[in-house]
Amino acid sequence: MSWQMPQLAVGDLVLYYANPVNPRDPQLGFVVEKPGITALSILVFGQSTGFIEKKSVRHKDDPFWKESETANSWAKWGCFDLHPMTELMPQLNEMVRDWKLAKARNKTKSSGNK
Repeated sequence: MSWQMPQLAVGDLVLYYANPVNPRDPQLGFVVEKPGITALSILVFGQSTGFIEKKSVRHKDDPFWKESETANSWAKWGCFDLHPMTELMPQLNEMVRDWKLAKARNKTKSSGNK
């Protein structure tokens, strides 16, 4: 199976790394645009710089970094990974959906007993 970019939407939290070759010291980022299939625009927050937009940022696990001859020219944009909260969102959404379904079923049962 080939690598696939995580499904993200505008507003999702990500961790931004300035160096895609050696990703360390993550900064908080927000997805602000999806300009392509393999890259995002990220608004990165740094304590000393405030918000800076980074365009065309690829995921840190994208095979592009090892396979492409142009990877060095893209390195200036850094890389990203999923923020832990963003990773949890699908599970949280499923839990809320299940809770709502259970609540609706209980409401139907209790109204049928009257």
